[in-house]
Amino acid sequence: MQDVSFLVVDDCQLVRNLVRNTLENRLGAENVYTATNGKEALELLNARHIDIIIADWQMPLMDGDELLRTVRKSEKHKFTPFIMMSSLGDKEHVLAAIQNGVSQYVMKPFSADKLEDAIQKSWNSANRRGAVRLSSLPEHRVRIQTSNRKLAGVVKNISHTGMLIELTYSRELNLFTNYSIELDIFDLNHEGNMLIEPLYGVPVRLSALESNTSATKVCQMGIRFNREMLHETVKGKLDYLLKNLGQDSGDLIQDN
Repeated sequence: MQDVSFLVVDDCQLVRNLVRNTLENRLGAENVYTATNGKEALELLNARHIDIIIADWQMPLMDGDELLRTVRKSEKHKFTPFIMMSSLGDKEHVLAAIQNGVSQYVMKPFSADKLEDAIQKSWNSANRRGAVRLSSLPEHRVRIQTSNRKLAGVVKNISHTGMLIELTYSRELNLFTNYSIELDIFDLNHEGNMLIEPLYGVPVRLSALESNTSATKVCQMGIRFNREMLHETVKGKLDYLLKNLGQDSGDLIQDN
């Protein structure tokens, strides 16, 4: 990763030095910038080309969580891999980071191997954003099987790696839980309807949407397909769907 530029953000000089040494000695990085808090980090992000951000959560002036939220709202850096370092390992903090768009969450103290693994996963995921995801779809419907019932939603966009769906929020929905999913395709190329099931997928992102009624909470959920569990017939149907949607849809967005 010689040509990859890193920004390391931590108010502790020892941590900054340890991370820098890992990047330079293990990954061969030649462009490593450092900052002591989120505000300094934003100045560097505006002035430099940064490929990967590695930031602590607890810092003065602007902490890592506020930095993450600011970065994800930025057109320039909204897809930049962001690795959060933290000693806060409770479920509430981890889920907050995930919902705000963190790429990897690394618990302190961590080994050089653990940090390197998080960097490689973040970088590989960022490189896969070139995979086309199709939006402006017909209103294909999806049903997620929880332990108690099936929750219905609509597909907003889809790719070989996963899909974004919109549905009414339920406490039965949990991040990083493997679900069985049914996908109803309506009148594809006037050939009639098609059912793709069982798909298996893991929710990796959950965000609330404004609803027309205060009693109903609508959310969007990003689901990553567990392709290793998919039957070859299901994979074939999914490939057929994406091929046909690619021919008919001109509205493309990047896979995230």
